Amino acid sequence: MQLIAAGFMDDEGQGGLFHPAISLDVVGVITVPVEVINPGEENEIIKYTTEPGYHANLRVMNDSLDLSGLNDFVVTPKTPARVWA
Repeated sequence: MQLIAAGFMDDEGQGGLFHPAISLDVVGVITVPVEVINPGEENEIIKYTTEPGYHANLRVMNDSLDLSGLNDFVVTPKTPARVWA
């Protein structure tokens, strides 16, 4: 909803969103390890937790765009799950 308000359009029924001056990378749900049981052993078990929210990266090619409506949704993780190359 907020991306549509920021000027994104339906990608002609392809199930995605399009903006001529912004690249959208949908990351989705992020899981991170929280505990390792029996580390280094054959029966090692890693327990995970889910970070709150549904995540996406935006790469803006036009600095004059007013994207202030998205400010409340900005997250800057210490260790990003995925970044632009």
